[in-house]
Amino acid sequence: MAETPQLRTHIHVRHGPAYPALDHPPAVRVGNGCAVNGVADSGTPAPAKAPRGRAAAIGLTRAQIVEAAIAQIDARGLSAFSLRELARGLGVSPAVIYWHVGGAKEDLFAAIAATITGGLVAAQDPGAPWTERLRQVFHAYRAAVHRHPNISPLLGAQMMSNGDSSLEWIETVLRALADGGFHGSDLREAFNALIGGLCGFVTMELAPGPASEDDAWERRVAERLAAVDAEAYPLTHAALPQLANRIFVLRWQNGAQVCYDQSFSALLELLIDGLARRASRPADPALSEPSHG
Repeated sequence: MAETPQLRTHIHVRHGPAYPALDHPPAVRVGNGCAVNGVADSGTPAPAKAPRGRAAAIGLTRAQIVEAAIAQIDARGLSAFSLRELARGLGVSPAVIYWHVGGAKEDLFAAIAATITGGLVAAQDPGAPWTERLRQVFHAYRAAVHRHPNISPLLGAQMMSNGDSSLEWIETVLRALADGGFHGSDLREAFNALIGGLCGFVTMELAPGPASEDDAWERRVAERLAAVDAEAYPLTHAALPQLANRIFVLRWQNGAQVCYDQSFSALLELLIDGLARRASRPADPALSEPSHG
């Protein structure tokens, strides 16, 4: 039976190169396609130079620093992020950056994570059922990370170690779970299952390829998959038309280029359906807090 065309409502993606051996659709590049070059006429005065040094430091705000850091990571990737380059671009010394955001690069990263996740609470309808509120928050999280895919590896680490910047949306998720009937250790386990599944999926979805990634590398991966031994790996071989470049591990492009909307929805529904079933039955004694005497 023909596969139903997928309706993409959450994330706009770019489909990369196709490989006929694996029966992929043709490549589609999506972008604004516009390049605007402004040329001043002879009667137009040259624009004033951006302030630097002390003048720049006086007018600089924490929000401007975080915005510039996000722009640098968007353009170059997280591994190439340089605080010195950030300071140079803002016309200040690194000490000014530290004064605004804290004494370490990790403080800036925490501020970036808080900015990216800052709209999660506003995305949910407080009057909706608890299951729908969870869906709203998690779709909002994924959409926010997709707007800045290079930052995805950073978010999990910052959520682990910088809880202060996450308290608002943590409270929102806990409230939804509590409304669903989770309390005590069950509340804790439900929260960890949801956040682990959510962050793990999005981080894996947007994981970057090798630093040397190019069209030749992508083609080599596709060719290796096309040559999978049917006798040694019969299920993998039979399912390759559906799996190649569409599942984690067996791919040469990440979720910024290939759509994983259906996979994300499947994960979310499995988690929420499982929680709803668990909330409707008595607590499992095996998950109760251990007795200490």
